[in-house]
Amino acid sequence: MRKPIEIVWKFQCKKWDFGFVIPDERAEWGWDFFVHQKHFAVAQDGNRVRAEIMDRVSGKKPEAKIIEVLSWSAKKPLREVLEVVEWVFSGGSGDFGFVDVPGREEGYFCYGLKKNGAKDGDKVRAEIKKYNGKPEAIVIDILGETGEIFEGIYSDNTSFGFVKVWGDTPDIFIPGSKSKDAKTGDKVKVRVIKQWGRRPEGVVEGLI
Repeated sequence: MRKPIEIVWKFQCKKWDFGFVIPDERAEWGWDFFVHQKHFAVAQDGNRVRAEIMDRVSGKKPEAKIIEVLSWSAKKPLREVLEVVEWVFSGGSGDFGFVDVPGREEGYFCYGLKKNGAKDGDKVRAEIKKYNGKPEAIVIDILGETGEIFEGIYSDNTSFGFVKVWGDTPDIFIPGSKSKDAKTGDKVKVRVIKQWGRRPEGVVEGLI
């Protein structure tokens, strides 16, 4: 059973792709916990963190996942949280994405290591912090999938498409990366992930 514990995290090697969390009561626990790079969150060497013990072992050590940075080392001051938003995560074509917010022309950029497992269309809670002068998102919680599911006919337009929905719902815009290779005339199931703008935007869930 996973158990959240408060521990001090510190690299024990020169490689960049893994590290260890060290419990305050190391003698009581009997070992350090291995942390893979994908579970670093935004923690850095020497940070005090809250971590979660995972149900697996790497080598001879049990694994842990960092879930929160509690304090930063003197060398790296804590970046101020500008705001916390709850909206839709849109996956990019690479290992990154955006947290879209109504009224903002562009979503907040989110690096792959900071999306915390969010996938295209998930509703997320994210902290917005400034990195190199630009606001970026760090996903801190996945709240679930968003949007209604509709059925309709897909129409391809090279780099994007539309789904003509049966009933009074407006045509749903489908970015090319979200079409799942649907072709003109295909009957599809589509999930709406954005309701603002000129028309709703969706993700093709599959063919019918």
